[in-house]
Amino acid sequence: MIARGPIQTGFYCLCKHVLRGSLAAYVRVRYFDVPDIRAVRRGLLIASNHQSFLDPELVGISLPVPVSYLARRDLFEIPVFGQAIAALGSHPVTRGAIDTAALRTILTLLRSGEPLLMFPEGTRTPDGELGEFKSGVAAIAIRCGVPILPACVEGTFECWPRTKLLPRPGRVAVAYGPLMEPRGQSAEELTAKLRMEIQGLQAFLRHYLGRAAS
Repeated sequence: MIARGPIQTGFYCLCKHVLRGSLAAYVRVRYFDVPDIRAVRRGLLIASNHQSFLDPELVGISLPVPVSYLARRDLFEIPVFGQAIAALGSHPVTRGAIDTAALRTILTLLRSGEPLLMFPEGTRTPDGELGEFKSGVAAIAIRCGVPILPACVEGTFECWPRTKLLPRPGRVAVAYGPLMEPRGQSAEELTAKLRMEIQGLQAFLRHYLGRAAS
């Protein structure tokens, strides 16, 4: 199912408030330049760096409307958790494979006007630094004619790196850049501009958090 019904929307909003309170026990978060994406009257690709499992939640709770997500297919097989993330608007994807079903879902979501969060790096960073961006996000934006909203999350690697089982308390900051229109650009050009924008956001957030830029 792609479209959210009233029950799904209500469940998403409830979880959003519960999650905001739960995260507050672990992280002190500051947001910068959060856009009102309700003004975007078409699909929207939100593209963020990926430091931790905390990233989707921190981006999602900051935005005024429900956001759709992609998640590893095996996560949906976990009892209760799988049903919960599906109800929250997550859609399964097979990592490291050409997943035509997932691509159809992505295109349907965007063409129906949904905001969708994707991570151009493809996986969580192993060291906290910005990794190589794959061109898939830009290619999809070009194909669907939807804008990209750059987002950067900083500090979640220190709170919950991929080598740790559970998160630990810390300071986190999230910032958004200006919308990027895909018209007149190749996927490679748009990907390079997107990475540069997120790199600039990361430098700003590291300065705010008092961390040295790499």
